[in-house]
Amino acid sequence: MYGMSMLVTHPKITIELIPFKKEFLPTLVAGFSSMRVHMHTNQTFAQVLENEQEWYDRTRKDGDIVSWAIRIPGAEMPIGVTALHDIKAIDGSCKSGIIIWDQAWWGKGVASAAHLGRTLFAADTLNRCLIRTSVRSDNAASRKALERVGYYVWGTEPMSGFRQGKYISTDHLLWLHPDRRDLFYARGVYPPQVIDTALYRAKTALDQARTVVAFP
Repeated sequence: MYGMSMLVTHPKITIELIPFKKEFLPTLVAGFSSMRVHMHTNQTFAQVLENEQEWYDRTRKDGDIVSWAIRIPGAEMPIGVTALHDIKAIDGSCKSGIIIWDQAWWGKGVASAAHLGRTLFAADTLNRCLIRTSVRSDNAASRKALERVGYYVWGTEPMSGFRQGKYISTDHLLWLHPDRRDLFYARGVYPPQVIDTALYRAKTALDQARTVVAFP
């Protein structure tokens, strides 16, 4: 399925999260043909339009996914895509992911803005208590963007990918809903410092998202 439209007015940048449209596919294919874009993903080969048409149709029908195109207001075509997967998990969790294929927008705060909108939707609309994700260990910028909204690294999987002639590792991260703290830790039980810090960041981010995210 495709998510409802959101306008995210982040301090660094304003973006739109909008339902993916079929006419966006050629732009996606062009972006996904770059090895630089996929340096930190599991993709090894370029995609073609037929593959992405199949992805579009699968996602459109899949009730366990919610996906958005990322677009700059006023632009015609998107610059990336973000999604929540496994949104029906019985443990109240889901998985998140993002790819920004337009390299001109790297380092401009697009991911941080998208994380706010996506996290708000997961917490306040889908009633998800946990969000799981992963990032390549050498992708420090992406990991920091996730940590700013409350994700924390709970483990590292060594030698889980191969790029540029060497093995690379993957960090696995978890976001805990700050308003559901008692589900994770009984009263009087204090979490480790790394989780306590993550919960504080998650609450700060969620409070911010409730202010800067608008549903047109």
